[in-house]
Amino acid sequence: MNALDIYLLCTVALACNLWFLTFATGFFRAKTKTFVNAEDAKAFEGKLDAQEVEPVLRVQAAHRNALESIPLFLILGFLYVQTSSPSTTGAMAYLISFTVLRWLHSIVYLKGLQPWRTIFFGLSVLVMVGLAVQLAIAALS
Repeated sequence: MNALDIYLLCTVALACNLWFLTFATGFFRAKTKTFVNAEDAKAFEGKLDAQEVEPVLRVQAAHRNALESIPLFLILGFLYVQTSSPSTTGAMAYLISFTVLRWLHSIVYLKGLQPWRTIFFGLSVLVMVGLAVQLAIAALS
């Protein structure tokens, strides 16, 4: 397995993370039977409320957070595997670490577990910083 293969698998896993959060939003809306759109309240026999309920707000916040990190990571990761000789070990360290950390972050965000949420977020940012440093080194060498 080479660096590009690892990147592709991590991309799929991160897409699944975003889909999971997307479907979790719908799940919690259905579970609470509370909807912000009249047509949804009518179609699913729920109540109409101008404000989202807490479980939906939590999932949406987790989803927003993921959308703030994952696209940047995908760009950095793609550029990393395109460098002249990306190391498979480096790809595993950076790409798999970020992917696992983002999944863990999503899970603990939904469960409201601090300090784990902050720890997993911070570590995932450090992974991206590491990738950025690797790209700068590759560009300057």
